[in-house]
This record gives sequence, C-alpha cells and structure tokens, in this order.
Amino acid sequence: MKNVIWEIGNKRISFDYEKIRCYSASRWPKDMGITHGVEHWDRVARFGRILYQEGADKDVILAFAYLHDSERRDNAMDIEHGKRASLLIDRIRETELKALNDEQIAKLKRACELHTIEHRTGDITIDICFDADRMDLLRVGIIPDPKRMATKLGAELVADPNYEDFYRELNETGK
Repeated sequence: MKNVIWEIGNKRISFDYEKIRCYSASRWPKDMGITHGVEHWDRVARFGRILYQEGADKDVILAFAYLHDSERRDNAMDIEHGKRASLLIDRIRETELKALNDEQIAKLKRACELHTIEHRTGDITIDICFDADRMDLLRVGIIPDPKRMATKLGAELVADPNYEDFYRELNETGK
C-alpha cells in the first residue's frame, strides 16, 4: 500500500488505519476481486486526504475508506452492504476501532449506511467520505457527476476536464 499519512501542523491521526486495513483485507473474499477491495479502499483513503478540510474528522474518513465496502457479498447491486458494514462496526468497536469515541463511531456508521443511498448529509466528515468513494468511480469506467458530489471541492475536481489524468496520476504515484 502507498502510505496515507495525515498531518496538520504537528497533529497526526490517532487512528491506526493500517490495523483496520489489514483486518478488512484479511476478511475480503479472494473471489470478490479488486473492484470493491483493498485497492479501491486505498484510493478512497487517498481521495479522502485530498478532500479533507478543517472541521472534518480524519480518523472517521480513514476508517470509512477501509470499512464501507468490506461487507459486500458481490460486486453488483448489493444495496445492504452499507448496513452490514455498520453492524461490523458495532462488532469491532472495542477492538480494531477502540481509538474512536462514540461520536466518531456514530458518524462512521452513518457514512457506511448511507454511502450508496444519499448524495449529501450536510456533515462535512460524512460528505467527504461519500465524495472520496465517488471519486473512484473511474475504476469501473464511470466519470463522477459533479452534481452528485457532496462537497464543493469534490464537485470541482470531477468537473475539471483533466480529471481522468488527475485520477491516473494519483493512482500511479500513490500520493
């Protein structure tokens, strides 16, 4: 994995995202491939870092990246996978997610539950989660629609005529 380090000033994330990444990866069925697997989760984490703005919760965004699709049963229209991810969060609350407080867990669960059925919530952390996931639609040949993005920055990035080049460069460099 290309390293996703988050630092603002001297403050670094308190969440051990590598631990949750490894946990989710260890549970991911090999026959599910990469469409919604670890490679996608790493890109969602990178997009979350790009979209981050003051007031958002980096720990929730990173946890979302590695949990939102981890309970998929197939790569098609598995509309319940977000709810199953929320239930998984409850099960691992005191182990892999013990560094997160109750408010962070609530946001993480809401982001996972709603990421396929809502466009925006008005909560900057959750909306960044949604956009970080949507910005990776190019992996399946879909250019994200700026009107369906939850954040201003997300809409601006995907509306840029050079978005496909930006996407490819991000994935080649891992930054």
